[in-house]
Amino acid sequence: MSRRIVTVTGGSGFVGQILRSGLRARGYEVRVFDRYRSPLVTFLNRRYLGTVNNSVGQRIARRLRCAQRRLDSVLRARGLIGPTRDDILDMRCRLIARFKGSYAVIHLAGIAHPLAPGSIDDDFRRINYDGSVNAFEAARVAGAQKFLFASSAQVYKINRPVRIDQFPILETNYLPGMAEGQSMYGFLKAEFERFLATACPKGNTQGIALRLEYPGFCSNTPGNFYISTSVENLQAGVIAALEAPESFSFEAFNLADHHVDPAIIDVQAFLQRFWRDVPNHTRGNDCLLSTDKAQQLLGYRPTMRGTYYNASIIQ
Repeated sequence: MSRRIVTVTGGSGFVGQILRSGLRARGYEVRVFDRYRSPLVTFLNRRYLGTVNNSVGQRIARRLRCAQRRLDSVLRARGLIGPTRDDILDMRCRLIARFKGSYAVIHLAGIAHPLAPGSIDDDFRRINYDGSVNAFEAARVAGAQKFLFASSAQVYKINRPVRIDQFPILETNYLPGMAEGQSMYGFLKAEFERFLATACPKGNTQGIALRLEYPGFCSNTPGNFYISTSVENLQAGVIAALEAPESFSFEAFNLADHHVDPAIIDVQAFLQRFWRDVPNHTRGNDCLLSTDKAQQLLGYRPTMRGTYYNASIIQ
């Protein structure tokens, strides 16, 4: 087994492509596990010029994205793009064979948003929970030393929190249940974290859950406390998790930028106006999602300035 081989489930998606780029630049060999994967799929899914800030570049980027979608539809209709046999719900022996030789499995595959059109609670449980358990168990049998799970700040019900214990929000913050209005998406992210916390100490595969928030985007809304994660910090956090010592069996970590751009919001003024009754331990324009644990245990070193995709371009 090579410490440089990493398998990424859902590796053809938006976050998957960001991570593939960062991992390869770091010297890793990346294997993609995805229902749709090929150089053509990569070409059609890549958000070209997605990080440009000027209006001309953004117009070109939107036209490219529209052309990609049209071409994708044509190629699928003609059968030139079709599904592979990669399926996180497949027979475990097939997943084991695909994961064999990997130092780590990064698990991104699943329904990527609590409001995914047409999805019902049973879909979330079958794909996001059962599929994740299947992927972990296959990775464990295949001999992967690390299993990185793309969790979410939705475990806190971040957009409409039931309870915030303090700012910045720690990994120990209260996690609401379904009876408190939590989405099935957020509930099952936390449920799979609890599964890993029980399963990892029984074997040799280290589990790391990264609670992502707005990966690759810059937030300018109070709806998620102005929490952003630049492309560079997303890549740095995952690489830190891959390269951190295997000194624990399982831990969950917030992953986000460490600061909020003061041009967007004055964090302290925002807290005073809307959250003055919550204990506040932040200073200046610190991010309201704490990354201290990731910095201490993983060696995560967030950059002050980074690159973000324009949300209107990547649709």
